[in-house]
Amino acid sequence: MFITIIALICLVVVVWAVWPLIRAKKDVSPDLQSVNSKLLESQISELDVDLEQGVIKKDQYDAARLDLQRTFLETATVSDIQPSLHAKSDPLLILLIAVVLPISAYLIYKQIGTDPASIKYMADQPAGSSHGAGSDIDAMLVAVKAKAEADDGDLESWRMLAQILHVKKDMSGAEKAYAHLLNQGVEDAEVYANYADVLASQAGGILVDSPAFKWVEKALSLEPNHQQALWIAGTAAYYSKDYELAEYFWKRLLVLLDPESDSYKVIAQNLEEMKREASSK
Repeated sequence: MFITIIALICLVVVVWAVWPLIRAKKDVSPDLQSVNSKLLESQISELDVDLEQGVIKKDQYDAARLDLQRTFLETATVSDIQPSLHAKSDPLLILLIAVVLPISAYLIYKQIGTDPASIKYMADQPAGSSHGAGSDIDAMLVAVKAKAEADDGDLESWRMLAQILHVKKDMSGAEKAYAHLLNQGVEDAEVYANYADVLASQAGGILVDSPAFKWVEKALSLEPNHQQALWIAGTAAYYSKDYELAEYFWKRLLVLLDPESDSYKVIAQNLEEMKREASSK
């Protein structure tokens, strides 16, 4: 009964705290979006100049341009692209509230239980003191990592560990955590796509014959409209100079996006640029 009550309280707190954040995402400041768009345009313009002046080669230009766009898309609003940890208006805050908070409560409960002495100890701590894995994401990482490493079969803890490391850009650690999930037989499009993203980041790029690409294909076999997987697949095809395949994936992604969103415009621009490149050959 006690743990049921705690779970219900956590649910109410999470809904109360996260709902305003989700609603707020729909009203992201136009000024911020404008700044990001102008910054992207400025950086691409600089690349154009460098390419024209021979400072960089075409393949370097393509890689840098896609990297800039990827960074832009990762900071887009949640309705634009990637429903995963890559596309949020405030990813760490929502992660902490919506996922970390309940798991922290569970871990603390498992650690402390209903032992009266332990409860008294927690109650006696000064207000605002930090005791528990949910105080910040680093403390949460320590707690989740310890729990995951203590039980190879605790797939939820391993999934959480992989996601936190991914958010923190610890690609080496995230790769190991995702690999563990896959070795345990997990079949999930989000895990496949995230693993592909980590592998591509580690390698500095992705081609259709890259080991990472097979995980994108597996993700799309489970969820054909998985936006992150479609973006990565299109990027891999583009890098591989397979413009027809890149068009196939990016057009599939395009129809899933809001035509007014900046992400839609970026991908549409990619398709136009790719068409010009193909026609010039």
